[in-house]
Amino acid sequence: MGPAVIAAERLAPDRRLPPPPPLPDLDVAEVDAAALGLSGPRLSFLAAGPGEGPPVVLLHGIAANATGWRFLLDALAASRFRAIAWNAPGAMLSDPFRAETPRPEDYADALAPLMDALGIGRADLVGSSFGTLVAMCFAVRHARRVRRLVLLGCSRGQRWKTAEERARMLAMRAAMAAQGGPAMARERAAALLGPDPDPAVLPLLRRMLAATDGAALLQAARCSDGADTLDYAPAIAAPALLLCGEEDRVNPPEVSCAVAAALPGARLVLLPGIGHLPELECPRTTAALVGEHLER
Repeated sequence: MGPAVIAAERLAPDRRLPPPPPLPDLDVAEVDAAALGLSGPRLSFLAAGPGEGPPVVLLHGIAANATGWRFLLDALAASRFRAIAWNAPGAMLSDPFRAETPRPEDYADALAPLMDALGIGRADLVGSSFGTLVAMCFAVRHARRVRRLVLLGCSRGQRWKTAEERARMLAMRAAMAAQGGPAMARERAAALLGPDPDPAVLPLLRRMLAATDGAALLQAARCSDGADTLDYAPAIAAPALLLCGEEDRVNPPEVSCAVAAALPGARLVLLPGIGHLPELECPRTTAALVGEHLER
């Protein structure tokens, strides 16, 4: 039997950038560091929208943080959702893991007590890149706590690639970590976007990348190296929407196609001209598609 296939939709995105909304204040929840393998008890996050609204948890990618969700935080709050963008362990003020090579399960299990601390029993999950790996792992380990999934620039991890490709990726990310956030922001940001982005996107992206902690980047990179989201996809019952830029050079469309084909009943939308971060590059289109999926 050949590999499963899925019919992808193509949607021309609105690439005009709205005025960047102000970010919510950074907040911190206290968790059990010893139980989670963290170096300290802090997990930080940004929250927007009414406290009684349907909760949506936003999970960023490697080298990113919660500020990358500024447009979606604003759009979800305007639609009366309660949006929570976490900073994964090691990002912003979140304490890192003690282990050099945490597992996807460690990230997923760190998310559960953050939701507990915020009084969230069940939520929609929206992941970007590495955040999709965390979201899918969480949707298997904590299935009753997930209503719907949205996966942007979906990751398969690195385990399915050749040893040479995996070694090259780890070496590249080690070099990124060594050069530091500001240098990485200058040299790396443009590669995450499509060929003709709104000029206002690049400063926002560079500001986000400049805050990256090198050690936390490497922890996430090593985690991704040993993982494959296809381990989780067939067991996920939550309805899933996948959005992928056709110019994504990090996780190209064929990756999203493979994951979508393994997710029962998934919908895949390809965005011409968009790179790895549709939540920043075409936030109006992304917010509309996410909102439609979550309102179903």
